[in-house]
Order: sequence, then structure tokens, then C-alpha cells
Amino acid sequence: MHMMDASIDNTLLVCEHISKRFGITQALDDVSVSFAAGEVHALMGENGAGKSTLGKVISGLHKQDAGRVIIAGRELKAGSIEDAFNAGIRIVHQELAQCPNLSVAENLCLHDLPRGALGMVDRARMAERAARLVHRIEPSIDVTAELGSLSPGHRQICQIAASLDDQIRPGAERARVIVFDEPTSSLSISETERLLDVVRRLACDGLTIIYVSHRMSEIFACCDRVTVLRDGKYVATSLVKDMTEPDLVEQMIGRRIATPTARLRTPGGEAAALRGLGGAKHKIEESAAPKLEVRGMSSPGKLEDVSFAVRPGEVLGIGGLVGSGRSELLDAIFALDPHARGEVLIDGTPVDRSSPRSLIAAGVGYVPEDRRLQGLFFDLSVSENIVAPYMDRLAHALGLRDLREERRVVTDRIREFQVKAASLDSLPNELSGGNQQKLLIARWMHADSAVLLLDEPTRGIDVGTKAEIYKLIHKAADRGAAIVLVSSEMPELLAMSDRIIVMADGRCQGELCGDEMTQVNILTLATREAQPA
Repeated sequence: MHMMDASIDNTLLVCEHISKRFGITQALDDVSVSFAAGEVHALMGENGAGKSTLGKVISGLHKQDAGRVIIAGRELKAGSIEDAFNAGIRIVHQELAQCPNLSVAENLCLHDLPRGALGMVDRARMAERAARLVHRIEPSIDVTAELGSLSPGHRQICQIAASLDDQIRPGAERARVIVFDEPTSSLSISETERLLDVVRRLACDGLTIIYVSHRMSEIFACCDRVTVLRDGKYVATSLVKDMTEPDLVEQMIGRRIATPTARLRTPGGEAAALRGLGGAKHKIEESAAPKLEVRGMSSPGKLEDVSFAVRPGEVLGIGGLVGSGRSELLDAIFALDPHARGEVLIDGTPVDRSSPRSLIAAGVGYVPEDRRLQGLFFDLSVSENIVAPYMDRLAHALGLRDLREERRVVTDRIREFQVKAASLDSLPNELSGGNQQKLLIARWMHADSAVLLLDEPTRGIDVGTKAEIYKLIHKAADRGAAIVLVSSEMPELLAMSDRIIVMADGRCQGELCGDEMTQVNILTLATREAQPA
């Protein structure tokens, strides 16, 4: 692990008394922090704490209301992307800002395509320049390949490589500071490890890395110092080697929280869970008829003959590696895959799978993996996003919207799920990433939900909010909902699930329960070659 000498004052970047307000929301309130050359410096805090906002102020994407940003003794022009860029500050966004239909080389040279004597694009020079950038980080990437054909991890590496281009603009400093904003949110375990190795190597080369992440394991794996923000205010900066996870959580939320999802095993082998922070023991009635049954679910090139059942109050986890068919399975159940064939039964009754509307009417809710592309309506208000699936149920007899009833339902849901929004008429883009995720969960997790399909429900959510989401999942299970949970975070999957089925190559490779539910067993099934039916 890269580790700088904390005793050496090698300050490169200083933020002094930064404040920033969005409407009635005070995103940053008099925040001062410094960053050293050659360090990986984490920014942590709950959703809405201001960490991403601070990163965007540093990179010139946001103009602060007060305070200043100084790099190597020079004050940057507030809100100027160009000035920050020319000073050597780059930002790598959580959502990949790329052209997937173009080659890797074209993406990296779009700003300045090399041309020959006749003005034609010099593809050989373009490929050479792209290879010089990308292969510094990952030699196996083919720069002539279409970017969209690469894995998310390799696409993220290409975005990092673009930030290191020192030919990107005449007069600009080469990269000295790189802000990483949730860079591993869509990466597999192996891709995350590879990215963390890249981050450490960049710091060893003398770059200042500002690392925004919710994942505790990443902070302790690669960061030298960590600065915690809470409600837009500076809390503390500490050496990571001197911190424990409970210490960091306490700084983030102002109190210590118990482990929210410890499990119990009864002598008979029956799995139970400590539901919520109170630790109430929850048991599944094994004799109960299934609430949800999936029979023979198949889709060409995606799924092959997947069947399972979930009883009332049960959380069925779905394990597997990225690309194993976990998300594809939930899409098929919810009738989002027109090529999928198979049966879905709720309380023993087959459900029409011609459209998601039938599933929604049967009480099925779906929180998809990608809230931006699949989940939220970004042109609709917070209020309309919550009631969109069942607006007709709240309408007057003639089909006219009952705005008063909608507002009552939305107000209750916002309060229950603690979604921070300036008003019910706010647009999702005005919310932090974590509050966007809570908004999506608030849409589906209501009293009428008989079945909940949850695909990475805590992705991009801080540790304090995760505990709240876990409690809400437990609450839904306690009232009898059948829950199907996909999670790439192994501790979460193991702790939240009553049983786990493991996917590989679109097939169900096996089922684990009781003491069989271990990380080793999940990975063994997930990496086992798919067996023919």
C-alpha cells in the first residue's frame, strides 16, 4: 500500500472557508481543508454532506459563494473549469462521460484529433497517442476497440487515462490533482482492486488524489488521510492508519451505530436474522406457501431455466459475479425483457408478463441497478416520481389526478424514507446521489408491495443511510413481503439473506442456506463452470 509520510508538509492544494448554497440547501458551510502532493486523500460523509460538491468546487464545476481554492500558491478563479484545468486539476465522474460507439482512441483524442498533411485524421498517430496514455495504466486494453465493448472497469480506466493527457490543451499544466467521485460504484470486485492499484500508483508518481467514496474497505485499502464532512460542515481530517471503522462512522453521523445485519443460527439449522438495530429475531415459516414463484425463466444468451420460490417474509439473496445474469433475471421477472420466457406466480396465481403494468398491479416493486438509466424520471418532480407507478389508484372516479391525496402520500413517504429535497416539486437532479436512491426505494417499498425486487439497493449510499435502508427491508419482510436481493457487497448479501442462490453464465449454480452461506461457498459456485441442464 502506498503511504506518504504524514510528518512532511507537502501541501499542494488548499481550500479556505468554502461555502456553497443551492436554493435553501447549504451544501458547504465554511469548509477548510488542505491536500498534499503524492497522497490519496478521502472525502467521506453521509449523502448530502457536501463531499461531491467540494470536489466540484475544486475542479471548477461549481462556483462557491465564499472562500477560495489555492493550488501551488495561486488562487483559482471561482467556478472556472478552464482555470482549474489549466492549473492541472482533473475530475473523474461517477457516471462515465464517453461515446461508447467510438473507439477508445477516438474517445481519448476527440478534443484534438491528429491530422495529416491533407487534413485527414491520422489514425496511426491517434492510436499511438491513445496507447501511450492507456497502456501506462492497463496494457491489455485494445485502443482500436469500440469503447462500448469494454468492461465497466476498463471504461473507467480509459476515463482516468484521458485525465492524464498532457497534450490536451496548449498552456495547460499536466495533471497534478485528480478528483475521483465514486469511481468504483459500477465495478466488480476484481475491477475495483485493479482501480485501487492504479490510484496508488498515481499517488506514488506525485499526483494528489482526492477520493470520494462510500465504501469503507476502499478507504482503508488505499487512502492516506480522510476528511469527514457532515451537513456541509468540516468535522475532522485524520490519518487513516490511526482510524477504525467505528471511529469513522461516528465522525460521519455523529453517533456510533451497531452492526445492522448480524445473523443467528438456531441449533436446528434454521436461519434467522437480527432484524433492524433492535435485534428482534425473525423466523421464516417453512411450511408457508410461496409468495413468489419463478418457473423456468429463460432468455436467449442471458438466462437458462432459472427457477426458485420465496416465502412470505423471506429475503432471498442472489449472488454471482458481474455478468452472471443477476440483473437480467430481475429484468425478466419484471417483464422488461421481451425475449424472456417462463412463469411468475404471486400467491400461486400466474401473472401476465406482457408488460410491467401487470406485475405492478400484482404488487411487485422493482428497484433497478442503474437509477439514472432505469429508475428515475429526471424531467418529473420528486412527488411525481414517487406516485408514478400507481397514480391511477389515487385518481378521482373520472380518472383525474387527486393532487391532494398524492401530496399526502408523498409527504408521508418522504418523511418515512428521509429523502432530503428542497420541495416536493424539486427535480431528481437537484438531489444528491444517495437521496436519488432513497427516492427510488420510496417509490416501491410501500405497504401494498407483496414482492420486492432489489438490485444493488444500497449502491452509492453512505453507511448511516445503509443502516436505515436495511431497517426498511427488514420492516417489509416483517409485514410479509417476499424480497429478492441482488448485491455485489458480500457482507451485505450474507447478512441480509435468509437463503442465497448463486448465478453463473445465466444459470442457477446452487442454493446455500444456514451455515453453508459463506463467502467461500458463494465464490466457489460463482466461478464454477456452468453445468448443462
